[in-house]
Amino acid sequence: MKCYVLFIFNLILFSMIFDVGQSKDIPDFIHVCKRNDPNIVPCVTESVESLKPYLQKGVPEYNIPSLEPLLLKNLIATERAGLRISAKDVEAYGASDFTITDLKTNFDKLEFDLKIKLPHLHIKGNYDINGRVLLLPIQGSGPMNGNFTQCTGSVKVRAGSTEEPNGDHRLFIEDFQMKITVGKGTLNLDNLFGGEKVLGDVINNAINSNFDAFLGEMQPLIEKALSDAFREIANGIISNFTYEQLFPLN
Repeated sequence: MKCYVLFIFNLILFSMIFDVGQSKDIPDFIHVCKRNDPNIVPCVTESVESLKPYLQKGVPEYNIPSLEPLLLKNLIATERAGLRISAKDVEAYGASDFTITDLKTNFDKLEFDLKIKLPHLHIKGNYDINGRVLLLPIQGSGPMNGNFTQCTGSVKVRAGSTEEPNGDHRLFIEDFQMKITVGKGTLNLDNLFGGEKVLGDVINNAINSNFDAFLGEMQPLIEKALSDAFREIANGIISNFTYEQLFPLN
């Protein structure tokens, strides 16, 4: 379920791996890629690989949060088809162990497509749920734990720009759309039905025996919630630089 965290964050990284002009604040670990580089895709891929060690601890001065763990205070709070579910204080482990499998850029339209794979992700946090899942009634709140493997995802980003009085331009994210796929997964919700073990075991077994169906019910809500959240994070990062700094021609 929480593999989605990584897919969106990698688009945020994408905004940081280009040379930022003559800024004195450029760290050595940011590899330079030029907008008109004919080998832009391998350059970007290499840049992200060089960033991985720094992503484990984060770089606060560049608004890059740590991926180990990646923290989300409120992941979902919504209602759909008679089911209300929320997750807060979520910690995701393994988010830094990702690989870019495909990248497409269109600087004329400021559009970017990114595909990612992630071998394994472990999450823990607190949930609150009420309604029906897989036609079964479900109610409870408490700790949750999940393990997810063979995750893949794709993100489509469309940016815009505004001109400043000095002629420079500032980028902002207009649209941020994420799609995810989880190969295999297990999820355990503690304290279902006020701690009634028999009923709780029945629901957890039903969820994990029909994980794809359960994920299908939750997926649109999760994708939208994370897309909105990480669009705000990405805008916070790129607002520190001009377009000319982030995407130099030469």
